[in-house]
Amino acid sequence: MTSYYVGVDGGGTKTAIVIVDDQGNEVTRGKASTSNSAVVGHAKAAETLSNLIQETSASANIELPLAGLWCGLSGSDRPEDHAKLRPAIESLAHEIRLTNDAELAFGALPNEVGVAMVSGTGSIAFGRNEAGVRHRASGWGHIFGDHGSGYDVARKALWHYSAFIDGYGPATSLVDRLTEYWELEEPYALINRVYASKTTKGDIARLSRLVVAEAEAGDDVANTILDQVAADLVIYADTVACKLALGPELDLALVGGMLTHVEPFRDRVLTSLAEKWQLGSVELVTDPALTGARAIAGVGRDVLV
Repeated sequence: MTSYYVGVDGGGTKTAIVIVDDQGNEVTRGKASTSNSAVVGHAKAAETLSNLIQETSASANIELPLAGLWCGLSGSDRPEDHAKLRPAIESLAHEIRLTNDAELAFGALPNEVGVAMVSGTGSIAFGRNEAGVRHRASGWGHIFGDHGSGYDVARKALWHYSAFIDGYGPATSLVDRLTEYWELEEPYALINRVYASKTTKGDIARLSRLVVAEAEAGDDVANTILDQVAADLVIYADTVACKLALGPELDLALVGGMLTHVEPFRDRVLTSLAEKWQLGSVELVTDPALTGARAIAGVGRDVLV
């Protein structure tokens, strides 16, 4: 009888699920709204996870419980989070791993050792050494953290917009791009647009695309923003690697749209990190849920990314 394994990637704006068989072949996948308990609360997060796992399994006529389940969840990697989430899913699989979403990327690294760097809506650097000791930096959320993320790129762009309008900031093409993107009739309409109840953290983070485009077009402010955000992400990775005494080669798993899809930003990060560390394996993890599913199924890392 075929066994089935599941990877769940619960990010800041959406939850992705992939089911594989015992050979690591993808069977089906699905998605739902965020399961970040810091955003929607533990009860809603648990409901989202349970429903998504059951509905996706049913869509492929897979009977529960599954053989293995790895849930990598942003905002839900502390013991108290697990205690509130596990009861909703513990009957759905024989083996269950609940971790930070960044840890899914470890499945792409040799012996699951190295540093996973995440820069998407949020940011975090998460490391694991040969002894199994873990350490993290960042991951504090968008109100007072998430430096090094797409959200941070957007937040800095909004600040520069306001600084230019007020008269103390440098000229930047981001002003025209933001005005056009949100179809603002006058500059201060930005306030209502940003703080409207329907505007989500993901909506803000998507403004990072405009910053990348303007940086490539030569805008100095946009390039400065990307430099600053990349530098913060490097600080987190360096801190984690030092804390765990990793090396002499540092293996990296890169996760999130800013690192996997924005090459100019990724180059900034890797170039800066290479000044401090000899880089070993650098893996782009574009599908963390699939990586997690295959890792808990125990298949070879050659098909994990």
